[in-house]
This record gives sequence, structure tokens and C-alpha cells, in this order.
Amino acid sequence: MRVLLALLISCAVLPAAAQHAARDKEWIAHCVSQVSETNQARARLYCRCMAKSVDTSVKLGQTELERSFPPAHRLCFKKAGFKRPN
Repeated sequence: MRVLLALLISCAVLPAAAQHAARDKEWIAHCVSQVSETNQARARLYCRCMAKSVDTSVKLGQTELERSFPPAHRLCFKKAGFKRPN
């Protein structure tokens, strides 16, 4: 009985998780395109970090993203290895 219940729960959760992962992947691709002037590997790290830190499905431009979530932006900027301009 417990196994059946666990199976039913996992079947209900997996499609939602897959949909969430697809939405994150799309959001990350959009974010990387907004930060395209920089190193692509660092841009991906930054955008993945932002996707984990920020709960939004709205596709913002780079400036709007930075201004909307300053603490997350600073953390992800540092994690990605970007340096602040002088």
C-alpha cells in the first residue's frame, strides 16, 4: 500500500518538476542572451544562480533583473567570477 501511494505521488510530482525544469531552461537561455556581451560560461553560471535564487518566470532584461533582485544579483555576480568595473 505504501509503495502504491509513493508511486502515485511521484507520478504527480514528476510532470510538474519537468515543466519547472523546462521553464528554468528557457529562462536561463533568455538570461544568457541578455548577458551575451560577456563570457558565455560565466553568463551561464550567473543565470543558473539567478534562476535558483529568484522565483520569477518573467523574462527581464539584464538591467531590470539586476535592479529587481540586488542581493541575488550581487551573490550570483560574484559566484560567476565577474569583477566589478572600477
